[in-house]
Amino acid sequence: MVKFFLYLLRWQLSTPILWLVVRNLGSGILSTILANLIGGTIFFWIDKYIFTSKAIEMWHFKEKGICDNCGKEAPLWRLVLAPGYDKRNAEAKYLCFDCSKKKTDELRRRGIPIRGRSK
Repeated sequence: MVKFFLYLLRWQLSTPILWLVVRNLGSGILSTILANLIGGTIFFWIDKYIFTSKAIEMWHFKEKGICDNCGKEAPLWRLVLAPGYDKRNAEAKYLCFDCSKKKTDELRRRGIPIRGRSK
C-alpha cells in the first residue's frame, strides 16, 4: 500500500505541468489533481504488471565478443528472463546467433515459451 501512495505522489508531481496544459481547456487545479489521482490509480496496476510480469522476456546484448559456447567472434546475446526461465543471478554466458538459436530451440522443446531469436 505504501508503494501505491508513493506512486500517486509521483503522479502529483506532474500536476503543475499538466495544469499549465489543461487550464487552457477550462480546467482548474483541483480538476487536474483529481485527474492525476484517477490516472495514477489506473496506471499503478498497469505499470506494476509491466515491470514485474514474468511474461516479459529480457535479453542482454553485446555488439561484438567471443561466444562462450563455440568461441566464434560475433555479435552476442543471452536470454536472461522468460516465463519459467530466470538467469538473472547466474553466470553470464553470451552466445553467437547459431549457438543462441540452438539454445532457444532446446528451451522451446522443454516448454519455455520464447518469442525472440527464432530466425
